[in-house]
Amino acid sequence: MQKYRVIIWGLGNIGRVAVRMCMEKETLELVGAIDVTPDKVGKDAGEIFGFGKSGVIVSDNMEEVFALDADVIMCYLPCLMKKGSLKPSADNIVKAINAKKNVITTIPISYSRYSDPDITKMLDDTAKENGVTFLQIGLMPGLYSSYFPIVLSAAMEKVDRVIMECGEDDQGNTSDWVRFFSYGSKPEDVDIGAVRRGISTYYADGVWEVGDRLGYKMSDVYCTNEVFTTSIPLKTAWGDIPVGGICGHKFVWHGMVGEEEKVSLVYIHNVCNDQIETPKIVERIRLEGSPSAIEAEIKGLMSPFDQSFETSVAPTIHIIPRVIAAEPGLKYPLDLPVINSIR
Repeated sequence: MQKYRVIIWGLGNIGRVAVRMCMEKETLELVGAIDVTPDKVGKDAGEIFGFGKSGVIVSDNMEEVFALDADVIMCYLPCLMKKGSLKPSADNIVKAINAKKNVITTIPISYSRYSDPDITKMLDDTAKENGVTFLQIGLMPGLYSSYFPIVLSAAMEKVDRVIMECGEDDQGNTSDWVRFFSYGSKPEDVDIGAVRRGISTYYADGVWEVGDRLGYKMSDVYCTNEVFTTSIPLKTAWGDIPVGGICGHKFVWHGMVGEEEKVSLVYIHNVCNDQIETPKIVERIRLEGSPSAIEAEIKGLMSPFDQSFETSVAPTIHIIPRVIAAEPGLKYPLDLPVINSIR
C-alpha cells in the first residue's frame, strides 16, 4: 500500500481535523506541522488536540518544515479579510509551491480565472516551473457549489438551469472571519454593500465554474442580499445578540447569460437556526431541463457545526492521490479522476 507523506500548514479548526484524519488513515503519514500559535509550537500535533501522540512536533519554522521529504503541503491557513475581500493573498501558496511540493488548500483561491486571472496564471506558471500541482477544494466553495451539481448533470439529457441552496448556522463558529457578518449590530450601523462585495469574492467562483462546465458562456455573476434581525435575544459562542441585532444574511449569486439567469447560488449565513425561523436554511441542488427537473437534498454537511469542518477537510484528504498523480500546474477537482474515500 502506497503511503503519502503530508505536511499540514495551519492548525486551526480545519487543520485540527486534518491532523486527526492523517493519523487515522493507513495511506497517510503526517511528517510536518506548522503553526505560529505559542501554545501549539513545540508540542506534539496530535496531543494538543487530544488525539494522542502523532510523533510530529509543531514548528513555527516554515522553511525548515517545507524542506522535509513530503508529497504534499495541506494549506489550512485562516481566511482573513484583506482589502474588503475574503479572497486571501496567493503569496503563501506560492511559498509552498516553491518548496517543490504539491499543494492542496481549502482557502478560496478556487475557480479564479474570471475573478482574478493574474493569480490563476501566476499559480499555474509557478506550479509548472516547480514540477508540482496546486489545487483548491473544500465544501464551500468547491464540492457543493460546483462538483456535486456537475456530477448530477450527467443524469440529464440537457440542463437549462442550476439552482444551488445551502447555508450554515454560525452560532458555534469562533473563527475570526465570522465577525465579517456583524452579527448583533444594527443594520444601519453596517456597510451592507461591503459585506455583499466581500462575501462575493468567496462564493462567486463556484457559480462561474458551473456555468463554464455546462457551456453557458455567462456574461456576468452578481450578488444580491437580504439582512435579517432578531426579535428575541440570542446567545452564541462568541457573544450575545440583542433584539434588533443582525442575526442572518441571505446571499444570492446570479449567473447570467444576457438577460437569462442560468446558475443561481443561494447561501444563508445566520445564527441560532434552532431558535429563529428566518432566514431558513435549505440544502438542495436543483437542475432544470430534460427531464423537467432533478433535485437532490444533501443533509448533514453543515450541521451540527463541527461536522462542517470534517466535510470541508475530507475532500482535501481524499484527493491527495489524484493531485500527486496529476500533471504539474493549477488543477481543478473536476479535471481529475473522480474523488473517492481513501483508507
